[in-house]
Amino acid sequence: MFGKSATFAIALAILAASGCASYPPRDPALDDARLSLDAAARNPQVAMYASAEFAQATAALRQAENLAASGAQYNDVHQLAIAASQRAATAQDVARLRSEQAALAAQRTATDARMQANVTQQQAAAAQLQAAEAQRQADQAQRLAAGPAAEYYRRRDNEPLYEAPVTWVRAVMGPAQQRCWVERQVVDTGSPGINVPGAVVGGVVGGILGHQIGSGRGRDFATGIGAVGGAVVGANVGRDAAGTVYTQDVQRCANVSTSAVDYWDVTYNFRGYEHHVQTTSPPGRTIWVNGQGEPRV
Repeated sequence: MFGKSATFAIALAILAASGCASYPPRDPALDDARLSLDAAARNPQVAMYASAEFAQATAALRQAENLAASGAQYNDVHQLAIAASQRAATAQDVARLRSEQAALAAQRTATDARMQANVTQQQAAAAQLQAAEAQRQADQAQRLAAGPAAEYYRRRDNEPLYEAPVTWVRAVMGPAQQRCWVERQVVDTGSPGINVPGAVVGGVVGGILGHQIGSGRGRDFATGIGAVGGAVVGANVGRDAAGTVYTQDVQRCANVSTSAVDYWDVTYNFRGYEHHVQTTSPPGRTIWVNGQGEPRV
């Protein structure tokens, strides 16, 4: 009796040992997966650049742990634990790659910003130079307005001179002049109804009669007086007494353009800058200037 009991106990121990060998109480792959996810969770780059990949690794580990707790097959648990470790490593790699790309993009942005800043500084410097040149020309114009141009353009003692090429010349004509003259005009102070045919006939007859008087300029003057007087008489023929037609001197004026050149507007180039000057005579191909580009004679 005792011998059978001992034999049964030994068999049970062997079966138990065999069962432990088929279903280990703990899978080392689960421990590795937990360590991999913990390392990924401590990496701030993963949270910023690979949150989706880390979530996939976490889901795989949770599923493996649930299967192990429910007594599922060892291989199923093992495969899920390995997948969780691999996904945690992928999350680390993806986070590192995306972090490097973000750093390169930030570097390019910083470089572009520096280049733009340099261009802006260069443009600002060029604008300052142009403003200074414009101010210098304005000062020159004021000095010219304050004193005689010839005296200002005169060369100073031992002042070095340079030839500057003339690039453009414009002749500015003088302003239009008003010219006035006096002419005789027929004036009607009465009601409408001037005898136009009578005025025409009277003017012709008066001119013929006046032409018979005198000679030379006197004859021309008499012809004009006769024509005007005859026109007045003829215009009044057949009119009532309420109206009167007479002549008077009337001044006429008109603006007449002049063909005289007032001055020459000259543009020349000196050391890369355009300059302007007004001269009283046409310039040649070049003009003499000093070191500041001011014209000299």
